[in-house]
Amino acid sequence: MESLSQEEIKKIELDILRELDRVCAEHGLTYFLAYGTLIGALRHEGFIPWDDDVDVVMPRDDYEALFRLCRAGALADRYKLVSYRDRTSIYPYFKLVDTRTRAEETFIDEERALGLWSDIFPLERVRLSDPRMRRVRAKAARLVRWRSLAATDPRYATSGAAKLVKRVIHPATRRLDPYRIAARADALARGANIKDASSQDDDIRYVLLVDDHMDKNTLEPRSLFPAARAVFEGGTYPVPAKAAQVLTDYYGDWERIPPAEERPPAHLRAVTWAGDRS
Repeated sequence: MESLSQEEIKKIELDILRELDRVCAEHGLTYFLAYGTLIGALRHEGFIPWDDDVDVVMPRDDYEALFRLCRAGALADRYKLVSYRDRTSIYPYFKLVDTRTRAEETFIDEERALGLWSDIFPLERVRLSDPRMRRVRAKAARLVRWRSLAATDPRYATSGAAKLVKRVIHPATRRLDPYRIAARADALARGANIKDASSQDDDIRYVLLVDDHMDKNTLEPRSLFPAARAVFEGGTYPVPAKAAQVLTDYYGDWERIPPAEERPPAHLRAVTWAGDRS
């Protein structure tokens, strides 16, 4: 079956974002555009031309509330929130997927293909002076590496050398349980949160612990709140209060449009319709 065009993919992904925004707005949940999607909003007022996914972040309490709402039927029929918690996804964070589609990821075993998605990453509210944090970050980083090994497809890599390494280690890594790894990563992240929700210490930060680049995913509350709005593909969506500074801290000169050779590889290998499109 022929793969969907980039324009078709982006239209479906925009509809996924709109559905997430609808549920969050109706139930008072906080989320922010993030990463490439945030760059797209500030630099292009829409998708980065070569990008092929949508990323958002949510404070942990809102993230868990979204999970409960989706399980209670808050989503339109074509959408599903997938998670390791019910073994519908190998990732330690949620993905909101369009179940009418099938999307094969570039470096991931095609047997684990989902529908087109929006990534939803949880932000943990932590105290930097907590003596546990160094150990938590180190363990979280190890779990990210283990997850990548458990799900990788040895047929695809960024170089011949990388492909050879994958083929050598694949007989061992294929025995890893990605659902168990995801559960451990998520439990570790949840456990790092400050118990006192009213605490306003100067060393409180919001951090991402379930995916890589954790050091660059450390945000002061004032960088996030109160949420601002930015244009994205004709609509407006919530972005961090200091969105431009958040991007500068993470990417450096994000306003510069990189040449083709500096752009990250595509996330998607092929996208097709999986069934009923209604």
